[in-house]
Amino acid sequence: MPDYRFSGFSFNTDSLELKGETGRVALEPQVFQLLQFLIENRDRVVSKDEIIDAVWDGRIVSDTALNTRISAVRRALGDDGKTQAIIKTFPRRGFRFVAQLSGNRTPDKINQPLSLPDKPSIAVLPFDNLSDDPEQEYFSDGITEDVITALSRIRQFVVIARNTTFSYRGQAVEVPSVAKDLGVRYILKGSVRKAGIRVRISAQLIDSESGKQIWAERYDRDLEDVFDLQDEMTENIVGAIEPAITKSEIQRSNFNRPDSLDAWDLCQRGWWHRYRIRREDFIEARRCFESALEVDPDFVSALAGLSDVLSYEVLFSFSDDPEANAGEAIKFARRAIEIDDEDPIAHLSLGRAYLVAEQFENSTYALQKALDLNPYSAAAYYALGHVYIVIGHLHEGIDAVRKAIALSPRDIWMGPFYARLAQAYLALKDYEKAKVNAEEAFRYPAPPNWPGKSYLVSALGHLEFRTQARTALDELLQLKPELTIGWIRSHGLAANMGRDFMDDYLDGLRKAGLPE
Repeated sequence: MPDYRFSGFSFNTDSLELKGETGRVALEPQVFQLLQFLIENRDRVVSKDEIIDAVWDGRIVSDTALNTRISAVRRALGDDGKTQAIIKTFPRRGFRFVAQLSGNRTPDKINQPLSLPDKPSIAVLPFDNLSDDPEQEYFSDGITEDVITALSRIRQFVVIARNTTFSYRGQAVEVPSVAKDLGVRYILKGSVRKAGIRVRISAQLIDSESGKQIWAERYDRDLEDVFDLQDEMTENIVGAIEPAITKSEIQRSNFNRPDSLDAWDLCQRGWWHRYRIRREDFIEARRCFESALEVDPDFVSALAGLSDVLSYEVLFSFSDDPEANAGEAIKFARRAIEIDDEDPIAHLSLGRAYLVAEQFENSTYALQKALDLNPYSAAAYYALGHVYIVIGHLHEGIDAVRKAIALSPRDIWMGPFYARLAQAYLALKDYEKAKVNAEEAFRYPAPPNWPGKSYLVSALGHLEFRTQARTALDELLQLKPELTIGWIRSHGLAANMGRDFMDDYLDGLRKAGLPE
């Protein structure tokens, strides 16, 4: 239940009540609506026009009428136009709710999952690996990802992001609960058993509204037929969900694939290692993608994967030669796009490559293209938000990252998502929100993220929370023992942090005790 608490008040948007220390505070409906609008948009200054659209439905009203309602809200909260401790006026710009929220409440409205459009929506859960060898998990993951990719390229579908659905791997899940959690109607689940040159794939498609299984199939194939099997599965799934989709649309969804199963197998191993985000896994991922390209030089997924690994080596400070990495990443991503200009993952990889090369305009263009091809890509929204934040378009960056969070609410990258928000608020000098988001980042299991921890340390330094800052700094130095102010100046890539943000960020770290 949305229950916002601030400055001794409880504001509940379900029961339409504002309560203070002495009990219920009477509010006119329009005044209540105005306060709700300001609270739900508290991350920014809202203009008079926005308030009029929200509260007066766009009707023409005078500044006097608006100011009267603002004054009514302030009186109800014990605030006034001089103190402005709860609602602050920004001359010629608008108003902003500035009190700190606390206690039990639901997350910000903007962080709630987006309402899905009126299209078939589906989540593909990770297929279970039933093989005797647990090392074959990459194979079942590869089958799952291929089905997600194929379905994502059919515009009539909304397909939940891979990183969210993979958060359910290894869990005993109940379909209605997962469907409600992710806001989808259909759930696809299955299993893979690989033995020698034979593979058995079982799959079932469930309508979460009725609870009925609307399609199920078991496939026994030689491994040489695995690509035909994927085509057949995709066609059957699409046909079960949306019979009106034509055969040609189904065929259009097929991504470029190699002639050799060996290349596909190597590529799946590469993606499996790439998602683990560790130096040793990046080395192995590179080897797998390069081996796949030796077998098939035109395999788009391997080209995009290799580009991605090269970019992430820069972003995670694993590269000894960031400039060379960036150049190679661009080269491989461009090659992937030359082969298939309609592949959103290739454009996403190119956007990341341009980011680490600090070619920000090109990065923005490539990421927008990725979103044109797949408007529900949380990864592309996050990457675009990263670029916006680095170049100083902070509010646009915050909006883009929040869209990523909404589209993939259980994303395995949720920690980095919130760390990026912390960076943006740090750049805005909103140290309290930077602290809150940085703390949120470390509630999620994620790869070691020293930049995210450093944003927390800097925010605590600026807030002069000395004890907390010292503890957080100790944790930061465990993640990155060599870290000093000088190291960050020489290694703090503009692609990761931005130039305008650097001095204030370092000043907070210095206040927290990071040595020069």
